[in-house]
Amino acid sequence: MKIDNINKQIIFLLQKDARITFKEIATELKRSETTVRDRIKAMERVGIIQGYTALIDKTALGLNFFAMIFANPVSSSDLDLITEKVKKVKNVLRVYQISGNKRLAIFLVAPSYKELKEIIRLQLLPIGLKDEEIVSVLEADREFISPLEIP
Repeated sequence: MKIDNINKQIIFLLQKDARITFKEIATELKRSETTVRDRIKAMERVGIIQGYTALIDKTALGLNFFAMIFANPVSSSDLDLITEKVKKVKNVLRVYQISGNKRLAIFLVAPSYKELKEIIRLQLLPIGLKDEEIVSVLEADREFISPLEIP
């Protein structure tokens, strides 16, 4: 699928506000609502737009401890399998396979450091992680600061 200027503008507007209506996008871009709807549906169909989500104030929900866990799989051949298992652990926001001494970066939240350690001990280590390193996030503004600039 070709990502032309109109599609780039649609993506930009959706990144700024995923609740924007077809009509509002159409007005902004001076296009028909049908054109906007068809383009969004096409981008969803091919996987360019993979979903819509709400940004949540985690501290308002009592999730006051945000951390990054860097770790290795017990067996490097199990990296993909362990990545899939990590995605199912409660309060995991993201998991990345990375290069370097540690092969996984896991972003998660918990009510406290104590509960974070429990998640690691009871849920992450048993699925095959080792050499974990915890990096506390002292302040996080927002998960997404600005929309992506598409080349």
